[in-house]
Amino acid sequence: MAAFTKKAIVESFLHLLGKKPIDKITVRDVVDHCGINRNTFYYYFQDIYAVLEEISRNVADALPQEASLPVTFEAFFRGMWSFNAAHPRTTRGLLLSLGLDGLERYFARDMDGVISACLAREVEKDEWDAPHLKRVTAFLRHAIFGFCIDFLNLDKSESFEEALADIVQILQDTQDSLCNKNRQKQKNV
Repeated sequence: MAAFTKKAIVESFLHLLGKKPIDKITVRDVVDHCGINRNTFYYYFQDIYAVLEEISRNVADALPQEASLPVTFEAFFRGMWSFNAAHPRTTRGLLLSLGLDGLERYFARDMDGVISACLAREVEKDEWDAPHLKRVTAFLRHAIFGFCIDFLNLDKSESFEEALADIVQILQDTQDSLCNKNRQKQKNV
């Protein structure tokens, strides 16, 4: 029952986001839409923005957990593309309400964990120090979120599969380059 109620709150929030900006969505709007009382909402979420954080966790949890960065983010882009196809107004509402900076603010922690885990599987243990991993993770997060915006604004004459293949190849090349460069650096030390 708890998972059902939480999911209903998230779905109501997403539905409303297709109709109005996030800063205009109230807890009252969500509870009225999904047919629960305010106390039930507050049992699961502190506020509307906590619902957004839940969505971020759900996105990260849905990604392959033991795959490489390119494979993981191919799944991410396919999921994003499918969501956009099914809910274009909601996606547009999210982008317009939050912008790129807001998307990163709400999704960064969960996405950083996914990116760091993918990179950690590709390098030998302790091969990268924490500051280096943090910089590479931030760089890739910015690139991935930028590609998300580009994906959603994809020229309709361009093939999604071709664009996806390009992005996956870029991620693979970047990952290979970063890992190889670091291995060379370790050999020279």
